[in-house]
Amino acid sequence: MIKKAILCPECDLLLEQASVREGEKLLCPRCGAVLDAPKKHSVEKVLALTSTGILLYAPAIFLPLLTFDAAGLESTGSIADSFMALMDTHFYFTGIMVFLTTIFIPLVKLMMLFAVAAVIQTGRSTRKTAVMFRYYQHMDEWGMLEVYMIGILVTIIKMLHIAHVQYDVGFYCFIGLLAATLGSAAVLDKSQFWKLIDRQATEKERAGGADPCGQKGVIPAETAADAGARL
Repeated sequence: MIKKAILCPECDLLLEQASVREGEKLLCPRCGAVLDAPKKHSVEKVLALTSTGILLYAPAIFLPLLTFDAAGLESTGSIADSFMALMDTHFYFTGIMVFLTTIFIPLVKLMMLFAVAAVIQTGRSTRKTAVMFRYYQHMDEWGMLEVYMIGILVTIIKMLHIAHVQYDVGFYCFIGLLAATLGSAAVLDKSQFWKLIDRQATEKERAGGADPCGQKGVIPAETAADAGARL
């Protein structure tokens, strides 16, 4: 009987794959890294949180976050305004990094993870789904909404003593977007996603191969053998 193996992502220790139930964790005996931690209803939770994040994205990015009132002078702005202000003041590198890590990549991550979860939920995964999920994991480190949130909190603390701070709709939407993004990553069971993608894609390929008319230009093995014998 062939036993499945698993490789620790931290110390590269090769281990025998063990079955893990929901609520349990499989730890590496050498470094203590988490190898597997099954989560209940991971696909459904990811779908709910990513769809919420997509709905909150536009108001979180384009609506004003905070309004500062100092000596009768009001100042307000959104995340999109901060990007435009950096570009207008010729801080091009900083502006591009803000655009990528706070505006572009978080949206792409949400949409990719939503698409993968939706395809898995409907049972229509293909090898392209695996490629999309792999790209999502590569981009996961570049979404930095939490870093931007820290910057907002630092600004609030510094301005509290010299100005009146009003929290606008965009601020609450941004908190919701941040919670949805972090929550979707927390409930994501990568191992389960990979297993479901592989299983559904394999079943789909087998179903397509069983039907001679399922793929154009494909000749059944028996027909090819008979043709070769006749030649």
